[in-house]
Amino acid sequence: MGKRIFGLLIILAGVLLLLDNLNIYPIKDLFDYLWPSALVLIGCYSMIEQRRVSLFHLIITTIGLVFLAINFNLIEREAIVNMIVPGIVILFGLSLVFGHRGYSVNISDKSDVVAVFGGTKHKSNNKQFESFEVSAVFGSAEVDLSDIELKGDKGIVTINAVFGGADVRLPRKYAIKVSGGGPVFGGFEDKTSNQDVKIAGKVIEVNYSVVFGAIEIRD
Repeated sequence: MGKRIFGLLIILAGVLLLLDNLNIYPIKDLFDYLWPSALVLIGCYSMIEQRRVSLFHLIITTIGLVFLAINFNLIEREAIVNMIVPGIVILFGLSLVFGHRGYSVNISDKSDVVAVFGGTKHKSNNKQFESFEVSAVFGSAEVDLSDIELKGDKGIVTINAVFGGADVRLPRKYAIKVSGGGPVFGGFEDKTSNQDVKIAGKVIEVNYSVVFGAIEIRD
């Protein structure tokens, strides 16, 4: 999500908190509508910006719409919880039974990695790098991009985590710019170094979304 949209959400949250503290307008009930709306906004905006439907943004948009429907009394909360919670437990159990016991590192030049109810390790050897997307949904993804070569002056790395974690290693020779992102009950940590000599004019732009998860980038 772009910085402007995320910034507007932060400003709105601050204004509402101020109104609540001044006893002008209570936000206790309003918050139940705001955070699902934020998820829908983040999901839809990101898919429109990227001009494609991604699994990650489709999931967070669906989560937002479901909770909005619950809060508007269009569907019963108990009915959703009774279906979702057992479903998550079943899927998690299936991933343990039929998933790989431990996982090896996959090496390729593909442009995306998805970890759903499991873990994956991937190393890219792309010498014509343009973009890469990492999505971790109830899972973990470790991605090593340290050996990639940019095709042009700019590469884009998109990292998404929903109830999951993503660890992405980037090359030290390129400047790293975190240009867009916003954690929703999650965390983002930038451990990249700016002390090394960088190739002039070459940059990797990082965009991220975190919902109840954690993302770490390093070089």
